[in-house]
Amino acid sequence: MLASWFHLRDRCPRCKLHLHREEGDYFLGAYTVMLLAMETMFALGFLIVLLVTWPNPPWAAIQWGGAVVLLIGVLVSYPFAKTLWLAIDLMFRPVARQELGWDDQNAGKDDEVRRQ
Repeated sequence: MLASWFHLRDRCPRCKLHLHREEGDYFLGAYTVMLLAMETMFALGFLIVLLVTWPNPPWAAIQWGGAVVLLIGVLVSYPFAKTLWLAIDLMFRPVARQELGWDDQNAGKDDEVRRQ
């Protein structure tokens, strides 16, 4: 489904589902999923470092290390957040036939291939 690390294809190569679901701001949900995941990861990491280094936590290292970990986490999780959001959306809003791209022309071609 991924054309590159930061771009989804327009349609699924197998079922021809339109992956952007016909809305300009569709992937705001993906950004929300990614934000929640990264904030949770940062909070858990912060808590672990704080507990391990207590009573003298390295505040500067926590600040800069947290920024680096969040940046790397966002870059790594970006395509997974988009596909996870698509799965969540498909659970709540089923696929309409128009989104599949199974037009009559393609159906006719499939029938001709089957006859041969």
